[in-house]
Amino acid sequence: MSILFNSQARATATRSLSQLNTLTKYPSILTLHALGERGRLTTDFTTPGLFTQTLTATEKIDGTNARLLVFADGSYVVGSRENLLTVSGDLLFDPAVGIVDGLRRLVFPQFADEQGHLPSLVYQTAAGQPAPLTVLFGEFYGGKVTGSSKYYGPPTQVGFRVFDVVAFSDADALATQLQADIRDLSTWRETETPTGLRYGQPFLSETALTAYLAQVGLPAVPQLPAFTAEATHEQVLEWLRQHIPHTQAALSGQATPGRAEGAILRTADRSAIVKVRFEDYERTLNQRGK
Repeated sequence: MSILFNSQARATATRSLSQLNTLTKYPSILTLHALGERGRLTTDFTTPGLFTQTLTATEKIDGTNARLLVFADGSYVVGSRENLLTVSGDLLFDPAVGIVDGLRRLVFPQFADEQGHLPSLVYQTAAGQPAPLTVLFGEFYGGKVTGSSKYYGPPTQVGFRVFDVVAFSDADALATQLQADIRDLSTWRETETPTGLRYGQPFLSETALTAYLAQVGLPAVPQLPAFTAEATHEQVLEWLRQHIPHTQAALSGQATPGRAEGAILRTADRSAIVKVRFEDYERTLNQRGK
């Protein structure tokens, strides 16, 4: 019997497919200012207290969320935002949005070993042990992924940029979660509170994420200047126009970078994550294209 057939990824997906999917979905992200009528923003912040920390900022690429689940033995599962698409060793897979085929072309040639596993992407814990499960969240974009793909590159070219990583380092806790009720897992993953969403997944901190990506050699979403203070609608739009007038994630086949979608703001420890988009602020201020 092949090693691939006995992999941790296949065994886990066979036993706990729904739990694995729910456990590793990227959580919802609120807008910085609350949404009001007709999609216009109010003056209220969705996450009071957000500005007690300096916020890191990265470009919000207009693509689709892709996740790569890597187990301690290097076996893997590929997923979209909502569904798991394939497990290592499978010849047939869900072709949704071209994620599996794209990652097999963009990531696997560099990282896969002779068995087709991805051991070099396994996160090493502080104790020097491989994490039982490492989840890489990234934006799969370009090609024909979304209606805005033309801003990033030609129809034949796609890209993948990582924006967050979760490391499940406690094998016993992970085993328990993989047998839990999926409703409980959903609540653990994200819960709405009066002060914003509370996240349960063990995200790497900004420092740890930077070190991990540098070590493995995967590209991150473009970094932007820090966002440091409460801001009005006008100030947010001006910040976007100043720091990201066009996408910084253009693919090599794109001669002129197109319009950027916006930015994601995070606290360094990932306790709070919000988004700011050109579209929302231009609609609110009736300043599209100005």
